[in-house]
Amino acid sequence: MFVAMAVLVVGACLALVFDRLWLDAAQVELQAAAEAAALAGAGQLATDARLNPKSVDLATPAREAAIAIGQKNLSVGTPVDLQDGEQGDVQIGTIEMSSETGESVFVADTERPTTCVVRAARLSSRGNPVALLIRTASGRSSGDAQAFAEASVDNRIIGVQPSDNSPVPALPLAILHTHVDPRRHDTWQRQIEMRFGPDRYGYDAASGSVTAVPDGIPEIVLHTASPSADKDDAAKVNLLTIDIGNGLHEAQVANQVTTGWTVKHLKNFGEEFRTDQGPQTLDSDASLVGPVQAELQQLVGQSRICGLYTDHQITSRTLGHAAIVNLVGIRLLAIEDAGGQTLHITVQPAVIATRTALLTTHDAAWMSGDSSEKTNPYIYKLFLSH
Repeated sequence: MFVAMAVLVVGACLALVFDRLWLDAAQVELQAAAEAAALAGAGQLATDARLNPKSVDLATPAREAAIAIGQKNLSVGTPVDLQDGEQGDVQIGTIEMSSETGESVFVADTERPTTCVVRAARLSSRGNPVALLIRTASGRSSGDAQAFAEASVDNRIIGVQPSDNSPVPALPLAILHTHVDPRRHDTWQRQIEMRFGPDRYGYDAASGSVTAVPDGIPEIVLHTASPSADKDDAAKVNLLTIDIGNGLHEAQVANQVTTGWTVKHLKNFGEEFRTDQGPQTLDSDASLVGPVQAELQQLVGQSRICGLYTDHQITSRTLGHAAIVNLVGIRLLAIEDAGGQTLHITVQPAVIATRTALLTTHDAAWMSGDSSEKTNPYIYKLFLSH
């Protein structure tokens, strides 16, 4: 009899342990789902919509992205359903410093939000609790579990820093920012920042394709020199290939177009590329050869980071050096053969959210207390902020 009672007690204890482990597993899966959803939602807060001079709704696409990712994650075998609505599981807003307590607080904001907060829940009150494995021992048939995650975007960018698993989504190219000759109108400053550029194309995010419909974002047409050009012709370009650990070798440049900037590429830069410590003068080539063109053609419609340059000096034919003064995001819209081994490449500014962006400080923007810090309108750091 005592043996039978001992077996029952041990069995009941094991049942409780198994149920606890089952709930813990559900909790871990809910946390992973909440974090994935929060990152997806925050990523939608840093899109080309921010470049539209008209007021646009950033919150709705962010909520939709978070909910869609939640559905793709499972908790104890079933999709994680995130409730929509103003009081739902996905909240969009900003993090602000409380003037009373000095602590950071979430504030719902749909005008220029930077943060996505997600709750992933399996609760009896919602009719979706976690069904327990062994119900007779505890007298319960289900248990509750929930998880919270917060992700944000921040554009106080001072550079980029790849990791072993995450190269910088950047091209080994740089666009002319400004020129000392006032007759040069083919600069980023005039065409993009001052909005004098044409608007012939648009981008359909739903299909991921370039359209012939203007979208309100100005463009700049970039032109290259022939590999056999003389110094005068090479000086007239507004697009350069730059040496980001590729030695300007044709095959390596073409490969870097595909891979982005890796830790190996930035080894001689301290494994990061910064723009807050003054211009970086790099070797450059005013021509853009066939294999590189072929790789770029595969990226039409996609967005990438590239440099802005000034002070272009020619040393031999198309080779020279230029000062890289900043990083921007661009979207490739069209690549046209201009004859004589030269190209016309049409791009527009784009907003890119990447974990490889390097922030001014490791603290979130709302923790710095300095609203005067310089921001980059094209590149955002995407990260879990809580």
